[in-house]
Amino acid sequence: MDDPHFLNCDQEAIHLCGHVQDFGFLIVFDKFHRCICWSQNWQEISLPEHSIHKGLLLSTFINSLKLSHPIDLDQILRDNMEIFKHRYVADIQLQDGTHYLSIYPFDDKIFIEIEKHQSQSHQFKNIYHYAQHINNNKDIWKALAENIYTVTGYDRVMIYKFSKSGDGKVIAEHVSEGLEPLLGYHYPEFDIPQQARLLYTKIFARVTPDVDAKPIPVLGINPEKLDLSMTGIRAMSPIHLQYLRNAQVRASGSFSIVINGQLWGLVACQNRMPKTIDLAQRHLSVFIVQYAVNSFLANKQIAENNFKLKTKSIEFEIRQSLFSKQDLHQVIGNLTSSLIDILKADGMAFKYRGKWHMIGKTPNKDYIQQLENNLANRCKDELFWQSDFKWPQNDKEQWFHFPGIASIDLEHKLDFKIYFFREEVKIEEVWAGQPEKQLIYDPNKSANFPSPRTSFEAWKKTISGTAPKWKEWEIDFLKNLSFIIQEACLKKITEIQALNEKLVEINNVLETFSYTLSHDLKNPLAALQMTAQMIRDRAGLSQEFLTKAGKNMMEAILLMNNMLDKTVDFARTKSYDFEYEPVYPERFIQHIIDDCKVRYHIDKLEFQKGRILPIDGEKTLIYQLFLNLLGNAIKYSSNKGIPIIGLDSEDCGHAIVYKIYDNGIGISAEETERIFEIFHRLPNAVEFDGSGVGLSIVKRILERLNATITVESTLNEGTAFTIHFPKRSNTLKSAPAKNPYQN
Repeated sequence: MDDPHFLNCDQEAIHLCGHVQDFGFLIVFDKFHRCICWSQNWQEISLPEHSIHKGLLLSTFINSLKLSHPIDLDQILRDNMEIFKHRYVADIQLQDGTHYLSIYPFDDKIFIEIEKHQSQSHQFKNIYHYAQHINNNKDIWKALAENIYTVTGYDRVMIYKFSKSGDGKVIAEHVSEGLEPLLGYHYPEFDIPQQARLLYTKIFARVTPDVDAKPIPVLGINPEKLDLSMTGIRAMSPIHLQYLRNAQVRASGSFSIVINGQLWGLVACQNRMPKTIDLAQRHLSVFIVQYAVNSFLANKQIAENNFKLKTKSIEFEIRQSLFSKQDLHQVIGNLTSSLIDILKADGMAFKYRGKWHMIGKTPNKDYIQQLENNLANRCKDELFWQSDFKWPQNDKEQWFHFPGIASIDLEHKLDFKIYFFREEVKIEEVWAGQPEKQLIYDPNKSANFPSPRTSFEAWKKTISGTAPKWKEWEIDFLKNLSFIIQEACLKKITEIQALNEKLVEINNVLETFSYTLSHDLKNPLAALQMTAQMIRDRAGLSQEFLTKAGKNMMEAILLMNNMLDKTVDFARTKSYDFEYEPVYPERFIQHIIDDCKVRYHIDKLEFQKGRILPIDGEKTLIYQLFLNLLGNAIKYSSNKGIPIIGLDSEDCGHAIVYKIYDNGIGISAEETERIFEIFHRLPNAVEFDGSGVGLSIVKRILERLNATITVESTLNEGTAFTIHFPKRSNTLKSAPAKNPYQN
């Protein structure tokens, strides 16, 4: 609130109240074990020998208690957990009888509480009875209320559950004779403000033995700043105490019901006369509450498992039917009764290929069409569920007769939609007084405070436009149903797409095959052509030259035949079948260089030759690889005054790494990612002959060899390719120079 004179109840710092209740004594020490705060009633507990004062040492105070069993303070204070169950509790004997001693570290301080025994401990002997009473009762919360009633002896014990909206409802109760039951009553959110709810998640038990008892001030250093969040005897808020008086309650107690770390509800105890719930009773009550919570969670898990078992058979039947190529309309149509039963729906409708099918109680087609249009505008997800659905109709918002809707929308994928409907259920809520907040002015603090409610008379409210809520496991079933339908139907679509892709692939293979042959056969054909022209045009050639020329021509023809065979195999399958063997590029590198010089009419070429190590691979593929890379290097450097081509390799342990570089036209940064695409040509390569196939062939060969390639290039300066050939054996050795085609 912007008004500085208004204090909302959820703004009240109830943990900084500076007071405790009169049934206990509090003393607080700092981290140096010196007393900093204590409650004013310290003399009433008959502490021997020493008075309480600022600076009193913790060890001195503990020694003054003359405990029958020594306390290991170091061990106690080492546990810095700030929740109820981790405090140290022991019985001590003082002059006026047996007391409880509680020690716990919190907020970098050491808190000690002392309170007198107020009840017998016989209830602890009945723990087995309390557990069995919960186990044998179908209504766990009713059994819990009865157990807490037995332990505390309070007139009324209610199990109060919070809703998602913040208010709450009494879901179970046990009351003494003569009291009006409050079972089913609702209470507004502001009856239990947020800061109080937060404290209930930290300390699980809160008691007020007497709402009219005068609170005891805390003395010492800045008591108004002392955080009493974990203090079991902390004084209650004056607003809360007045609230209890207005409800004709003289004593109260409450125990937290915490589930998965969230405050699920409270066990609220009320008594018409002052009555203490001492520490032993509080601890026992917290234990019983936690046992009930565990039983509740176990039963919930059993219910969920039973539901899942029931749905598994339906899911299996749908999956089996759809995967056996039955029509989706037929499969869903045959299982409508089972689906309606599992989801506890009143009816369902599904749309397939533009036609609606309705089963059970559903809106008419016009309403369903409105629903479909409405959801298309407000929901983009495949799943939708709501229990209070409504939308504007005829310019006026009206409640829909079927506010419970759950849907699966696969229109954009499969032309399929399915809706489950639950009819409206009108609910009459009974509230403990009309839930209205009123303000009163406190002249002492010059501020407005929320007035504690004075009326708790039953106030009824009718809730319409809602249907039973969809449970989490029902939504999970819808998700599985959506997945199964998509999986089965998309499988059919995938099969069709796979056939289309196979046709496209076959077409691409044929196209690549033709380009591969035309591209890679140019070099040996050029060599044949040159040799044939020399034999034709030059007279008087020596027999030695003719023999050598004929041998070279035969070797070129043999190479082309080999390339034709391997290229056909290569184009037929993605997994070209070959056996790895050591390949020695030294044997054909120079021949590739010489052929390319002839093909691109280069007289002067500087070939910077480094180490040429053997490679694990297949000889024809390796030959085609170097043919394309060296051929490109020479072609795209041919316009230089002196083309420079380099080749080097090194053994990197796990791989043989080759580097091929040139001083050619280079490649721009934005083009480097596309150079391996088939038929892609560089913008700066238009003056050179080519079809954009060579590097795509290189890429496919490297994939077959499980090798990798990277490129570094600068426009107008040159390009360098680095190839990593993985090793498959340790037997590679350098080979002596031989005939370039003798493989």
